[in-house]
Amino acid sequence: MTDTPLTSIADHAFYGINDTLQELHLVRTELPEFPTTALKILGLLKVLNIDGHRIEMLPKGAFAGAQFEGTLEKLHLVNGPLGELAADIFGSLKKVKTLDLHGNQLTALKKGQFKGMREVEILDLAFNNLTKLDATHVSDLTKMTWCNVSNNALTEITRGTFARNTVLRVVNMAANAIRKIDANTFRGMRFLRRLYLSDNMISDVGRGTFGSVTRIGTIDLARNRIKKVDYQMFFQLNYVELIDLAENEITEIQKDSFKDLYLTHINISHNRLETIEPKSFINCANMTVLDLSHNLIRAIPRTAFDETTYATEWIVTHNLLTNMTQLPLSNMTGLKILNVSYNNLVEIPKNTFPKLWELHTIDVSHNNISHIYNAVFQNLLSLRNLNLSHNALEKIGPSTFGTLPTLLELDLSYNRLRDITRGALAKTTGLRFLHMQYNKLEKVFQIPISLNELNLSHNEIAEIPEKTWPTMNSLLGLDLNHNRLANNLARGSFAGLLTLQRLHLESNGISTIPKDSFSDLGTMQYLYLAHNNITELPKGAFGSLPILFELQITDNGLESVAERAFDGLLQLLTLNMSSNLLRSVPNGAFFGLVSLRRLDMSHNLLSSLDNKTHGLLDDCLSLDEINLSHNRISFVTRKTFPSDPYIPYRLRSVDLSYNTMSIVTGDMKVGTTTLHRLNLSHNNIKEIRPNVLGNLTSLRELDLSYNELSKLENEVFRMPVNFTTLYLHHNKLWNASYDALLKLDNLTLLDLRSNALTHFEPELVRRMKATNLTVALGGNPLQCDCYMRPLFHHLRLLPSVGEFYKELECAAPNSLAGERLYNVTDELLACVPAVEEEAFRPLPDLRFREIAYFRGQLVVNWYVAATSD
Repeated sequence: MTDTPLTSIADHAFYGINDTLQELHLVRTELPEFPTTALKILGLLKVLNIDGHRIEMLPKGAFAGAQFEGTLEKLHLVNGPLGELAADIFGSLKKVKTLDLHGNQLTALKKGQFKGMREVEILDLAFNNLTKLDATHVSDLTKMTWCNVSNNALTEITRGTFARNTVLRVVNMAANAIRKIDANTFRGMRFLRRLYLSDNMISDVGRGTFGSVTRIGTIDLARNRIKKVDYQMFFQLNYVELIDLAENEITEIQKDSFKDLYLTHINISHNRLETIEPKSFINCANMTVLDLSHNLIRAIPRTAFDETTYATEWIVTHNLLTNMTQLPLSNMTGLKILNVSYNNLVEIPKNTFPKLWELHTIDVSHNNISHIYNAVFQNLLSLRNLNLSHNALEKIGPSTFGTLPTLLELDLSYNRLRDITRGALAKTTGLRFLHMQYNKLEKVFQIPISLNELNLSHNEIAEIPEKTWPTMNSLLGLDLNHNRLANNLARGSFAGLLTLQRLHLESNGISTIPKDSFSDLGTMQYLYLAHNNITELPKGAFGSLPILFELQITDNGLESVAERAFDGLLQLLTLNMSSNLLRSVPNGAFFGLVSLRRLDMSHNLLSSLDNKTHGLLDDCLSLDEINLSHNRISFVTRKTFPSDPYIPYRLRSVDLSYNTMSIVTGDMKVGTTTLHRLNLSHNNIKEIRPNVLGNLTSLRELDLSYNELSKLENEVFRMPVNFTTLYLHHNKLWNASYDALLKLDNLTLLDLRSNALTHFEPELVRRMKATNLTVALGGNPLQCDCYMRPLFHHLRLLPSVGEFYKELECAAPNSLAGERLYNVTDELLACVPAVEEEAFRPLPDLRFREIAYFRGQLVVNWYVAATSD
């Protein structure tokens, strides 16, 4: 029983199911006291969950005599004002394994509170107001393995609290006010695996605190007030997996602080760490992660780690390091990932890296590195990823990287590079991805022949001379956006790139299509020329690109397109010519685009797509989507869309929004019988001729929002059978007839918001009940009288009300003006004189399902009519 305003349960409420009921969940009720008498007959009950209640006290004997004493295994009494438990109240519950009392207002536990509960394995007392927990409270729970007392007001862990809970494995005491822990705190807890003490006020961790919990796996001390990591604080913890000291006030790590650890994640981030003493980490082999980020480290002594200590991942970001030699890497034999980003490094000197056989990722981004010593990375025989971005590098010399045959990705973006010496990357023979964007390069350097992706955007490259590229069959993507190429691309500029698929030339000041330079790119599939100055496309503007799939020419100031401008692009699928200055496009411009599926000509100055005898789109035999929004089209003619009895055109989507159309005529029917989606929003449409929309026989979605329509007429909106969605919001509709629309079995959304309609017709409500139709009428001046009751009653019966219906607002009568319909009472929806039809009368509190006379007895079945009741 969930979300029920239940205040009491009668003594015999469960009579009849008392011998079968095994689980009872009472969630978010109003019970003021524990229903002892009603529950005691449930002899097979295994789970009792009372979540959300108003019980303030459990009196003595609340469970006494209950028939479930020997069967109940889980007891949850949570999230309520429970503030007091009688002594020995749970004594009769011998079989309970889970006792959950979290989210109450308990301030104290009595001595022997859980006496007799020897089977309890899980105890949850979180989110209460407990100020003390000691052995007198929990010593009887000898089988307890999991104890949660987080988010209370505990100020200390008294000596021997869990001394008799010898099998305890998990203790969560996070978010309390504990100030210290010492060697006596965890004595006797030899099986403890997880210890959570985060978000306390611990400033003192005594020496040898964790010496008695040698099997510990997790020690969480994050967000406390620890000032230092003391001598042998974490010593010989052979099974520890995580030590979390993040967000404390640690300023130093003392000698022998971490000793004899294996496969441990150590997090000391977000502190004030300045000093790491010699021999701080002794015999800590294969630390999975050592996180020293967000500290004040200026240098780490060479002897901080002994010869057997190393980390798999070492994070030293956001510190004050100025030189890579300040990191002791000599013994980090198993290091795989090194992150030194966001420091103050100015150089990577000679002998920074010894032979680290497993190091595959180095991140030194966001520093001030201006010099890298020759071949400094050459000892790293497994290096895969090197990130040098956001630094101050100005030059890459011939031996800067040396021989790095394993390097796959190199990021040199956001530097000040002007010169990359010829052959600087010649020995990175396995390089696949090279990022050089946001530098000051003026020419293209020699690239390794294994490269797959090259990003040279946001540089100062003005030309690409012949023989720039080696003959290579690996480069797939080349990004030259935001350079200064202008019209300097000539034949041979891309010679040698035998397999290039993606070419980005956006924002380069190009005014003439570099047709000759494309002649060497027979494998190109994607070409991006947006944000240039191309004002005209001559015949055969792109030459022959037989497998080009996508062409972007947006935002160029394009004014004219010649006939056969795209001749040679036989496989083009997507053409984007939006945001230009096109006033007209001649017939034949798209000749040869037999594979074109998506055409975007939005944000231009087009007024028509035909010359009255032939249409512009007739050559696009495969056209699927066309976007003509934000133009100046005022009429759709018979030749606007392609149509031919012998050619199976398959146009699916047309967007004519934001144009100047005022009327939809019968010419719209030509070439649109295959349309699924038609968008005519944001025009000035005042009239739609009868039987036009109905002849768009495949139409499923129509958007006529933001127009000037005043009537919804059956002759106009007699839609095809598969039609599902109609948007008519923000028009001037004051008169609506729904007969034609209600005959559509698949109609799911009718959006009539922000019009001038005054009534929500009863036939709409009947259809809403029978199908999943949603009708949106918000923003209309609704007359809230008895004729609104069918809708009002329907909403009352729904388990939840959708947003479209919550925004319905009354405009009349004056007494209800401005009120949300959902908040109005049934009695106020009145007519004068009253209407006698059942549908327009107030909803009764009860409705009868059945009234019968059987064997001398009156049988009545009834239910509460409104969900809110």
